[in-house]
Amino acid sequence: MNKVGEERCWRRSPGWMKLLLIVSLSVTVAVVGLVGGNTIRHWQKEPDRRQTPNEPGLDRRQSRVLRMVPDARRDEARTILLARQDEYGTARETMMVAQKAFIDAIRQDPLDVERLAVTLEGRRAASSQVWNIGYEQMAEIAQLLSAAERAEMADRLEERTKRWMERQKLKEK
Repeated sequence: MNKVGEERCWRRSPGWMKLLLIVSLSVTVAVVGLVGGNTIRHWQKEPDRRQTPNEPGLDRRQSRVLRMVPDARRDEARTILLARQDEYGTARETMMVAQKAFIDAIRQDPLDVERLAVTLEGRRAASSQVWNIGYEQMAEIAQLLSAAERAEMADRLEERTKRWMERQKLKEK
């Protein structure tokens, strides 16, 4: 069929058939895009942290620390992280309560500046406690490792820090 004949067929086709063709093509393009996007994301270097499960008994931050430890020493590091789990959990709960108090103080009308300052200091102290436990555990794990293992852990920490910095720069743009 020549070009003129094809044009006449398209013009003579009922409107519902044209609409059906356009919708069908649109759905096909959308499906191909979704499948292609998921395939590309699946093969990326770093998995999406939301898809990376936490280590049993540990939260997201502790699981990240454990993944930086060389494989041969992870069981010992896991023991260190689990040893203070009650204290860590209490500190996290305290931090969440302090955060809620801080939010409530911000919402108060009229704003009570003194209450705001007190709740902010409580939030800061609770957060500091959580971070201090984590830092102490990291130091304990580092003492457990040999020089080569510490270097491996430092490389992983450095790589994670670089990726975090790159994501921050992208967010700023």
